[in-house]
Parts: sequence; structure tokens; C-alpha cells
Amino acid sequence: MQLRYRWLLRWAVWSKPKVGLIATPEPWTTGDFDRGALILSGKIVFTGHVMDIGENSIWNHKPPSPLFAAELHGFRWLDDLATYGDARAKGTTQAWVLDWIDGFGMGLGPGWSAEVTGRRLNRWINHSTFLLQGLSQSQRDKVLRSMALQTSLLSTTWRHLPPGRGRFEALAGLICAAQSLAGMQSHQPAALMALVKECQDQIDVHGAIASRNPEELLDIFSLLTWVKQSLELTHAPVPEALTSCLARIAPVLRALRHGDGTLARFHGGGQGSEYVLDQALAISGIRASTLQDSAMGFARVSSGATAVIADVAAPPLGQERFTSHASTCAFELSVGRTRVIVNCGSGLRFGTDWHQAGRTTASHATLAINGLSTSRFGPPKRNGDRPFAETPSLVMVKKTRAVDGVRLQMNHNGYQQSHGLIHARTLDLPVDSKGLVGEDELYAPDESDVQILQAAQAKSDAPLRFSIRFHLHPDVTPNFDADSASISLTLTTGEIWVFRCQPGTELALDDSVYFEDGRQFPRPSKQIVLTGVIKEITTRVRWSLAKASENPQKAP
Repeated sequence: MQLRYRWLLRWAVWSKPKVGLIATPEPWTTGDFDRGALILSGKIVFTGHVMDIGENSIWNHKPPSPLFAAELHGFRWLDDLATYGDARAKGTTQAWVLDWIDGFGMGLGPGWSAEVTGRRLNRWINHSTFLLQGLSQSQRDKVLRSMALQTSLLSTTWRHLPPGRGRFEALAGLICAAQSLAGMQSHQPAALMALVKECQDQIDVHGAIASRNPEELLDIFSLLTWVKQSLELTHAPVPEALTSCLARIAPVLRALRHGDGTLARFHGGGQGSEYVLDQALAISGIRASTLQDSAMGFARVSSGATAVIADVAAPPLGQERFTSHASTCAFELSVGRTRVIVNCGSGLRFGTDWHQAGRTTASHATLAINGLSTSRFGPPKRNGDRPFAETPSLVMVKKTRAVDGVRLQMNHNGYQQSHGLIHARTLDLPVDSKGLVGEDELYAPDESDVQILQAAQAKSDAPLRFSIRFHLHPDVTPNFDADSASISLTLTTGEIWVFRCQPGTELALDDSVYFEDGRQFPRPSKQIVLTGVIKEITTRVRWSLAKASENPQKAP
């Protein structure tokens, strides 16, 4: 494939593309000031790895992994240096861009897949003022010529990508480049038509995508808003299908936001950035409306400052079965801008073992039987990825409102075939928003299921046990009070919430991890774990979480 890229680039050079910018957009991507400072100090942190470059060029070191290389060549770090924004950051950016053109600009290296090319073009165009200011005319022409060559190549290579975020990224980069660069406008109509088709094929009438990954949906939404802004900048018409797609996605993203403005972390997605989401919503022009109770297979209940977002569907299959999580009936909880109960998140950027661990039910705030996930993994493929081979075939959810609060009921049959059991979960959020009462139940729905349960118990050397996990955000400080059989949680705001469970259930505070991008290692955190023996017919566990100063409700 790289030989083909080199041939296409050489053909583009022979065609002598025009050099120049006809539109300079306002930056629509923002980085992190602290990450920019870290880069300037000589340390590059991506995907769980650190590359110590000292005062050398970023390209003088071998990337420690393919994911790391994609981050380097995609130039997402340019957001961070542009946010840092001083003369040194600008000089470093310009030197590294020119070095990249000299070393890789004719199809060499790992940065020429269509999605990485689209990502790189978006960053170069987005920060074109920062990037080009102060360069000599020959250096400026060198950068613009490289952008034109990449655009010509991308007009052909985007078709080789499978449907999904990568194709959206490639097409968005192609369209924005065609709108901004002299002589590239001929690529715009076909690329825009292809993008509209992707919107129609990949985003359903409810604004959802197949992966059910909230952060991926945010990335796609952001890319579409960039395209909209790029078209408006040059007074080009925005297709109605594009604005309609944005109108469908916006309510979904709003429904999946926590109080801090970031997203619930499910099915391989991180929390995203509140600033990215706010900016994308503002650019889209879609006004806020009443929050949806359900979106993309998730249910939302909220009262006052407390919000609960739960996964109430089976994991996505198709190509997504390699990255989706066994998180059915798991939930996250936030109080104001503080996240309290979370899922561990995606360990993909920390290696294969962490990736697989993050996909298991034990890494989510829900119930598991003997460590078995609610969805079963098949044998690993040649590259080590493990797809789901079996998922719950039935997931039910019901939301009811009353004068004293809101109730969310959900269940799934992920353990029915293996153990004859249905897992049902009820969450009650009172109207004063100062507590959450939950009940988890395992029951055999009919006689044949009782026989399956008895057979599973007979095969086991020890009694079958359940575990209910509540992973805590690293910023939450827990304290186990053995005398009162409770765990107090101190939030960053100073508020104290207390977790209790019914007598007869084992309550423990164990170690956990929290996967977060931009770090070398997973963050250490804690988890509350309830354990007990599964009874023959029905096992029921009640628990509560309440604000300490407000007469917390006790689980009966």
C-alpha cells in the first residue's frame, strides 16, 4: 500500500498543484496547556508510553507502538502546542512540521493511512495561522505544497477505509482541505456527497451509531461541525442531510453527559472533553431541548444535581464486537461536576491485557457471577483481539416517575443459558437528589432454569457466588467503617456520601484502576464490592448511597 501512496504522491507532484490558502478558519480544536508544557520539556506521552526526546526532533526517535506512531503522525499534539502558544511552542511546531515533510512527506513512514492523513490535514489547516506565521516564503510554500499533495492522495485513499470514525475523519479532512487550499476545490463535491452518504448509512434516525461508543459519536459530531463551519466560511451551501444529521446526534450527546459536561464512559469510549462538546454543540446551532430518557441503548435518570446513566442494551456486535464491553446493566453516577461511580473505561491504549480486562463485566459497576462476564468472549484472533461470541439475547428496561422520585428497572438474560438466572436491577433516585437506593436480584424464571442452576451448582467445587462492584472515580476518597458496616465517600467538593448494604452481604473496599488517556499508567482507584452466595431460587441484595448530612436512607 505504501508503494501505491508514493506513486500517487509523485503523480500529484508532476501535476504541479497550486500553492496557497484561500480560507483560514478560526481554530476549532483545542489542546491542553499542561500537555503542551510537557511536550516542550522533552516528554511525549501517548497510549500508555513515554518517549523522552530531550531537545531533539520528535521524528528522531522510534515510536514504541503503532498506536503511538499514529498519534505522532496525526499531529493531534499540535493542539497542545498551539494552546501553549508562546514563541518556543511555535518554533518547535514549525521545525517538526518541516522535518516531517523532509522525512516522510513523500509517502514514507507509518502516517499515511487515510484516517491519519485526514487527521493531520485537519490540524495543519486548523492551526494554519499559528503554523505559517513567521516562516520564510519558501518554507511557507513547502508546507502548503505538502498539504496539497496530501489532499490529492486523500481524495483516492479514503475509499479503502471501513465504515466508522476513520472514514469520517478522512472525509472531513478532505473537505476542509478542499475548502481552504487553492486548486483543491474540485475534490469537494464528491467528498461532500460521500460524507452525506456516510451520515445516512452510519447514523440512524435516532442519532446513534453501531458501536454505541459515546466518545466516538462525539468525534463524529465534531468532525461534521468542522465541515459545516468550513463550508460556511467560504459561503458554500451546507447540505440539508448534514444539518439533519447534526440535529439527530446533538440530543443523544446531551443525554449522555454527566454534570461536569463530559460523557459517560462505555464501549471503549473515554469521557471526551467538555470544551470540545460545548464547542461542537455551539457550532452545530442545535438548541438544547428536554433531556432524553434514553439514547443509543442507554437510560438516563436525574434529579437535581445527581445523574445516573446506565447501559440498558446488549453489547454491539458486527465489527464492534472486538471493542465493545460486557457492561449490560452497569451504570455511572455523578453529583454536580463530581463523578462518583464510574466504569474503568477502555484499556486499549495501555496494551492488550489491559484492553481485555477493561472489557469484562468486573470492570463495570454491575453484578457478575463467579467472575464470569455477562457477555462471553470467543477465542482470540491472530492479532490477539477477542470478539464477543455470546451476548444477552433479551434486555428490558422501564422508567417510571412518582411524586417522590424516579425509578429505573432493567434486566438481562446474560446468565440464563449458563446458570439459569436473570439479573434484574432497580435504581430509585428520590426527588431531593440526595440519595440512590438500588436492588440487584438474581432469579430463575421457570423450572427448566432452576434445573440449569442446580446443575451449575453441582459442577462447582464451591457455592456459586455473586459480586456487585461499584468502581469509584480516583478523585473520590473512600473510608471503610467496619463498626457501622458502611463506606463513606468524600467528594472533591467536601461533601460526604455514605454507602450501605443489607445485612448478610459481605461489604469490602478493594483496589481498582481508572483508564485515562494522556497517562503512562492507569490511575489507581478504589471499588466497593458486595459479595455473597447465590440462593437456589432468588437472590436479592439491597444497597444505598446517600448524602451523609441528609439523614441517609438505609438499605433494609
